[in-house]
Amino acid sequence: MNLLRYGDNMKKINLLGISGFAIIGLLTLEQPAQAHHRMGTGNASLLGGDLTDPNDAVKEKDKVNYGQDKSEDELKPMNGSWLRMKSAPNNPPGTPPHQRHPYQSWQGAPACAIFLNNPEKRKWYVGFRDGGNGGPTKDAPYYCAVEFKDAFVLTHFTITTASDMPGRDPKVWAIQGSKSGRDNDWTDIYRCDVKDRDSSPLREKPRSETTLFTAFTTADMAKVVTQADLKKLSAKLKDEKIDKADFALPKKAYPWFRIVIFSCFNPNSTTFDDFNRPPGFSLGQLELFGIQGVREKPAPVKVRAYDPPFIISAWSGPTASLERSKEHADCGIEIRGLAEK
Repeated sequence: MNLLRYGDNMKKINLLGISGFAIIGLLTLEQPAQAHHRMGTGNASLLGGDLTDPNDAVKEKDKVNYGQDKSEDELKPMNGSWLRMKSAPNNPPGTPPHQRHPYQSWQGAPACAIFLNNPEKRKWYVGFRDGGNGGPTKDAPYYCAVEFKDAFVLTHFTITTASDMPGRDPKVWAIQGSKSGRDNDWTDIYRCDVKDRDSSPLREKPRSETTLFTAFTTADMAKVVTQADLKKLSAKLKDEKIDKADFALPKKAYPWFRIVIFSCFNPNSTTFDDFNRPPGFSLGQLELFGIQGVREKPAPVKVRAYDPPFIISAWSGPTASLERSKEHADCGIEIRGLAEK
């Protein structure tokens, strides 16, 4: 704490017979312990072996150009362990191809970049003006989501800032889990809701810095994480202790995870003074770690009931085969032929 802040009140404190420095010391001791941990900068600061790349085998396709308006299959990185990836914002066909899907970006900075293990050179970037709809909001956030074959209980994760433009760092953001991946089916696992940079776990400097967030302390780490993750964490943390968890260990396992951004440090805007430094969002890397759980079936989608019932029927002319008619009957479809007219 800054001693100068209390300089004007030092005499008042001493009049009470209490040392000003003693008061300051007590206040300092009452401050909450810092939970998140700095892991260093650059590619070497990553833990590696996370859920999206457990074998550290993800590779970009040869001569890939993410700026091309190509399909997901053509641009998707190789060896990733995810089944599907979704992101927002996306630009629909017929509009400029700023971001069509998680593997495409006119700036060569697609959403999938946060899983390429190369934050020194790669990042996910969205310009607020060009395809970014003015910036993320609570009702229309930016996000990148991945689905895995199995469900996992998230135990820890790392965030690495992009290599430049600190103002584009996420300000209000969250890590969420879902059973289905549907827009209305996401649960906060960790949420960062800060007012300024001083209260944010993501620092302005240095850049490409990796920060670790955990659901455990040093005392219970071995009971929570896998043996492989324990080995990596022990090697990275060395003698550094985790005295406080950043988030509660989730009670549910999820096959879907996403990072969702509600605001950035530079304000939402579609105008800018410097063409080379427009407002936007960027992120270098996201690593997810967890223990395997049971994949539960998502709740069924509610279908609107019609009263009276809406009847589905098929038109079948006199040339329809007997086999086709049986297929209709098996499906409960009423067959009406021309002979019935």
